Amino acid sequence: MVKNLTKEDIEWIQSRYPELKISQDGKYIEGDLSFSRGYKGYHISDSYIVRVSLSIESGTILPKVYEMSNKIVEIVKAKAKDMSDLHINPDKSFCLCIPEREEELFENGFTVKEFFINSVEQFLFQISYYDQRGYFPWGEYAHGYLGHLETFAEGKIDIEQLILLLEKYEILMLMNTNRQSLCLCGSGKKLRSCHPLIFKGINKIKQNC
Repeated sequence: MVKNLTKEDIEWIQSRYPELKISQDGKYIEGDLSFSRGYKGYHISDSYIVRVSLSIESGTILPKVYEMSNKIVEIVKAKAKDMSDLHINPDKSFCLCIPEREEELFENGFTVKEFFINSVEQFLFQISYYDQRGYFPWGEYAHGYLGHLETFAEGKIDIEQLILLLEKYEILMLMNTNRQSLCLCGSGKKLRSCHPLIFKGINKIKQNC
């Protein structure tokens, strides 16, 4: 399904991001996305070349976003990290939000303006913040299957839904953890102190087995 932009959407995009161009077939938006925003007194002005695919996949309301230059790749190399550590999916798209939390971000339904400001700009801001300061600006949820586990720990999905979202090897990894295990996010810290929601979710799984 392709997200069709309204006249108001197009005018707003052209006004806020004049370097972004909408393709003639209306299937994607691409160009230089510049932003200027701050967090707790720390201000960042930066820009990234992005492509926003307006072809929405089933199970989500969010368009996929990709960085089209090597800027994030260079940040990853400089920090000796993996792309997943900066919340980049295997297909190179941004991990903006796991589907179970989309309703929290868009309580009144998806809008282009909220998507760019609250999802895309915020994501790029945290990348720039991490590049400059070496850590993310706010407490973050885990990504990938660990994000689903945190959602389960919060009671937003049940055990049956969680099992459908996990691969068998992921379940085995979770079941083999204990209080002394290192966090599955790769931080090197103890699981129970690094990502307590993950620790809580693992305990809930074991109680259900």
